[in-house]
Amino acid sequence: MKKNIFIIMAAAFLTAGCQDQEIQYYPSALQDLSDKPAAITLHAERSADNVVKVVLRKGDGFTTCGLYADATHPATEEQIVQINIGDEETVAAYSKKTGVEYKLLPEPFYKFFESQALDLHEGSTSTAVTRLRLFAANPLDNVLEAGRYLLPLSVSSLWNDSSAGNLYIDVTVREAYRDPDGYELYKGEDMFTVFYLNTAVFDPRLANDFILENMRDKNYHRGLGNIVNLRQASLYYDSKLGKVSMKLNNDLRYVLEHFTERVLPVQESGRKVCVCIDGGAQGIGFCNLTDEQIGDFAKSVKKIVEHYGLDGVNLWDRNANYAVAEEKGFPKVNTTSYPKLIKALREALGQNKLLTVTDHEEPTEYFWDTQATGGIKVGEFIDYAWSGYCGSDEPVQIVDPWHQELSFVSKLHPRKPFAGLNPRRYGITNVTCYRKQDESLFSLEQYDKSVLTDSNIFVFYDVRSILQDAYEGANIIDSFIEAWHNNYDLLLNSKRLTNFDFTPSHPTNYNKWGKDW
Repeated sequence: MKKNIFIIMAAAFLTAGCQDQEIQYYPSALQDLSDKPAAITLHAERSADNVVKVVLRKGDGFTTCGLYADATHPATEEQIVQINIGDEETVAAYSKKTGVEYKLLPEPFYKFFESQALDLHEGSTSTAVTRLRLFAANPLDNVLEAGRYLLPLSVSSLWNDSSAGNLYIDVTVREAYRDPDGYELYKGEDMFTVFYLNTAVFDPRLANDFILENMRDKNYHRGLGNIVNLRQASLYYDSKLGKVSMKLNNDLRYVLEHFTERVLPVQESGRKVCVCIDGGAQGIGFCNLTDEQIGDFAKSVKKIVEHYGLDGVNLWDRNANYAVAEEKGFPKVNTTSYPKLIKALREALGQNKLLTVTDHEEPTEYFWDTQATGGIKVGEFIDYAWSGYCGSDEPVQIVDPWHQELSFVSKLHPRKPFAGLNPRRYGITNVTCYRKQDESLFSLEQYDKSVLTDSNIFVFYDVRSILQDAYEGANIIDSFIEAWHNNYDLLLNSKRLTNFDFTPSHPTNYNKWGKDW
């Protein structure tokens, strides 16, 4: 397995008010260490520096880290690189340095699967990977109490005669989030909901407040928002290196760096938390990448998804500013780049992470044509797709590529089916939550109920606090679902959307979970 030294072009931790800086991982860019003394350094696959942050849930959490060693120079002879475990003194020094009170991670809660001894072969600068598993509970039913733990690691070899700590496994063990009212996520066959949430305005925990309540049965409450897409990330081009990577804006970065507090409660409520990625306005986007850039970008996305514990990504190719591509020397927009990127992302992320695509304008209009896409059936590599037409100046559009001929399907935004995509995996509506109430908002009277069997996915763009909507516009989600229900009796027993306040610190629901950093 090829090992790499990753270059960080921005600090991992930023405070609010700083200029946007990006987390970049460049798997093919190696530092020039030829003038450095011969030395060996321990690295982790899931981290770009010498700190690996891990969050475990008390009682049942575990994770696995891949560790390897890199040398500044090719080895002149075969040598063994021994991984050493630091002691209480090392932990105390690190606690003093960081201002965080750590405990040494007890031995029963970690295990090396292969060996603590790594082979550095003659002529090589990297060892093979050894796996380290971290447990919040071990096979003997011992449970690691909630708190902060540290596992300091170092290496000793012919070139390293000391054991100074050079890799720190920072372990947070937390109590599992428990909704005080015990609300479960709604998983009915008649409705699958997707939320977009702008982290420049709201904390992700807002998503947990959207509850479907049965007015006849006060004991029936179910959460909405099966997928929550956090905004915003973008594709970033580094002009010096010619590399592309995934860039997080400051607010999204802050939220993810505090994911234990702000993201995990959303995941533990049953929702999948993903990040929405757009074009970045530099003239380069998903539709004009080289094969090498596609590989670099896929690795960057994989690194960030795994580093922050995300459930996947949503691709929305907008704001790329392709109009300036030629004058900046970027490749021309073509019909194979985006499909190749989707295929590469699926291979990088694996089958257990979500990969979704927003169907919007030219970037996706040719996904039906496998000849144009280089033989790639895009629908076979994604989990879901949905309409990106959610303008505040028009009624909600029914965008149904499989029933374009029907009168109630949007003629403003005609689309064709993605090749290889099951129609049940396509969301036909995208409702803008910040628009004013409008008589034409819910023009659904002509929609044929029988067609619903093809799609049950409803997307809501940039959810806001419910009381805020009531004052500033309309409770769009509530109104939409009610209108849909009234027309077609989709939601049985008069279920309706409501808001519940599980944080007593909020005296009202206006701007609840508004940005506080």
